[in-house]
Amino acid sequence: MKHIYALIAALMVGTASFAQLPDGSIAPDFTATDINGVEHNLYSYLDSGYQVILDFSATWCGPCWSYHTQGVFSDLNATYGPSGSNDIRIIKLESDDTTTLDDLNGTGTATQGDWVTGTTYSIIDNAADIFDAYSNTYYPTIYTVCPSRVLSESGQASVADHAAIFSANDCAAASLPNDAALLNYTGGTTACPGEPVNLSVDMMNLGLDNLAAATIEVSAGGSSILSYDWSGDLETYGIANVDLGSATFEADTNFDITITSADDNSDNNGSNGAVILAADATSLIHVEIMVDNWPQEIGWSITDDMGNVVEQVTTGSIGGAEGDVFEWWVSVPATGCYAFNISDSYGDGINGAAWGSIDGYCTVKSYNDDIVYISTIFDYDGSYWYEEETAGMSVSSVNVGVEEQTLSDVTRVFPNPFVDQTNLQFTTAEAAEASLVVYNLVGEQVINDNLGTLPAGEHNQVLNFNGITAGIYLVTLNAGGQTTTMRVTLK
Repeated sequence: MKHIYALIAALMVGTASFAQLPDGSIAPDFTATDINGVEHNLYSYLDSGYQVILDFSATWCGPCWSYHTQGVFSDLNATYGPSGSNDIRIIKLESDDTTTLDDLNGTGTATQGDWVTGTTYSIIDNAADIFDAYSNTYYPTIYTVCPSRVLSESGQASVADHAAIFSANDCAAASLPNDAALLNYTGGTTACPGEPVNLSVDMMNLGLDNLAAATIEVSAGGSSILSYDWSGDLETYGIANVDLGSATFEADTNFDITITSADDNSDNNGSNGAVILAADATSLIHVEIMVDNWPQEIGWSITDDMGNVVEQVTTGSIGGAEGDVFEWWVSVPATGCYAFNISDSYGDGINGAAWGSIDGYCTVKSYNDDIVYISTIFDYDGSYWYEEETAGMSVSSVNVGVEEQTLSDVTRVFPNPFVDQTNLQFTTAEAAEASLVVYNLVGEQVINDNLGTLPAGEHNQVLNFNGITAGIYLVTLNAGGQTTTMRVTLK
């Protein structure tokens, strides 16, 4: 569904910038046949030393058509394509599979014009699968892919700016015998004091000869953290994830990763990483999330230092509507190092404002036995996209936890005030009989629900006030022998 919002956004703002595969990512390979019956394989072009420009667009997309009619790709192809210097290949990928060949030819009902006549580069139709493989969400999305398979989002650039990207030294085909290059840091990013963190990095062979050995050093502030001697057999453009070993950190640390062994090109021998020290916390953890219009995309977990799940809410299990707030109380079993992990299956976080919804948020905090705030573990305001975020927590004291809290501590009504209906959310530490009664201010029952035997965990009960007069009401919940009463306002 978000594709629809993205496409509308593309029609309105062709140059809007949303998150895609980040620059420096490895382009997924694909094989597809163009509208003239010619098969194209991305990696075959790259292995032949070509830089490849990928233009993901749709026939009905206004900004796509505007850029197409500027003739930038035609000019690039004439100068640098097969009829010119033969350095690049340009592939247009029509990525809305509901459009037709008539639309491409300008005679259909979902088109801005004739995309085929006068186009000198290849056009692939029905490329939605490739569009999704690149995590694209809007049209046009334009990438330049270097022979190394590394991509950058070049966008709707001019002829000169496109040429500057694919002509740069770091986008050249392999030409030196011995050229190891570091890509992205892939190791741990959070640490508890004194706890080891595994450090690792992706290394690519940009040399013509197979790479057999390299020495990699990790340092911070001019001091060495560790050094690792890698050996293997990495072919040209091959990538190895190098496990560098582990290190302990006593503070937030930014570090450099450098190939220190000799090779033929030192310009690509560096990368960097960072480790953030885990927040000091108690064992009683409160997770609060306000959702945008797509709550089903959100999932979260708390894991221990061995990766065992202490508590989790799986993707697809959160419902509700934009603006709804959900809360969970979690008691981790012992002191030690834990991690809070939140994921979004679409990869855009809770940044609903990008799609015409609202930005949500997520906060994770620890509390003492009296439900007094101790520390913030994670605080996300919905302003940026993520696929997964992790925050560490160093639990140094054990609380009684939610099992010994009163029912009133773990019960809330939202929204409040409300129109027509609201949600009653509460947590039971064990299986329990539950019921609720709603009274008006003169003591008359307006709602009486027997909820039956509920399993341990969090529960959400929708209170439907349709047909009930606006005013103030008292909601009384009984669960597991405990009772709590809340005041609500029906508008």
